[in-house]
Parts: sequence; structure tokens; C-alpha cells
Amino acid sequence: MNAMPIDTREIPFHQRLEGRFDGMIRLTDVSALGETVAGQDGWYVLEPRRPFPAAPVDGPTASRQLRDMVEEILHEERGVWTTMVYVQSSEDPRIIKVFHPRRAGCGCGGSGGILPWRVFSRYKPEAVPAWEGEICATGLTSHAGAGWLKRFL
Repeated sequence: MNAMPIDTREIPFHQRLEGRFDGMIRLTDVSALGETVAGQDGWYVLEPRRPFPAAPVDGPTASRQLRDMVEEILHEERGVWTTMVYVQSSEDPRIIKVFHPRRAGCGCGGSGGILPWRVFSRYKPEAVPAWEGEICATGLTSHAGAGWLKRFL
């Protein structure tokens, strides 16, 4: 029995954000992703809890913004790469989520609440219910700069 193909045009934007994403493990992978982004126009650069942009940016602009964010991540992580960039498809990227190491909230602790720092999307954005509720503390409190184990203890 053959399964009916899914019409992906009917998937709401917020469900696209919940799909499967792969973490960019190597910096060379992120660089290659940036090159791919530069060659594709029509990127919406979204920040959760802020009004969505009225129009998309071109590929080189989106790529430059992604590169600048990666540089900030490396600065925050003191030059040690961590997986903070996620893409649903490296070959045909349509959504990229970027997380900031100091704004990870409690998501890494398993209790949810983590929001991306920015989302790059080739799909026109629509309301995201998960971006409207309360989120947990961001870790930018008195324990900032302490390792995760020290904050835990």
C-alpha cells in the first residue's frame, strides 16, 4: 500500500519550526551553510517576541547576519564551537535556527522554554504560539559566567 504524499504547502509555519533539525557540528559546515544562504534570496530574519519583518532580505545580507551571529557565539564561548546553529536541511535550507549560548534559558535542562536567538526562514512567517507564552530565566543572572555544574550546585 502506497502512502499519500504530504502537501508541504499546507503545513503551518509554527509546525515547520517544530520539525526535525540537524545541529551544525563543525564550523566548516556552518561556513558552507553561509555560502548556500548567500546564493538564495528571500530570507526572513526573525527574532522571537518581536514584530516580523515586512519583507525578506537578500541572500548576501542573510549570510552576513548569520556569520556575525556565529562570530558572537564564538566570542561568548571563548573560541570553542558548540552546536548553536540548526538547519532542517543542509542541502536545501529553508529554516535555520540560531541559539545564543547566554540565552539558552532552561531548555537545556529539559524543562522547555528555550527560544531561538534568531530564525532565518524562506517561508513567510506567521504567528508562533510557543513564542507568546512565558519562558524561564536566561542564565544571565548572578551565575553568569559560571560553568553549568557550578550553577547547578
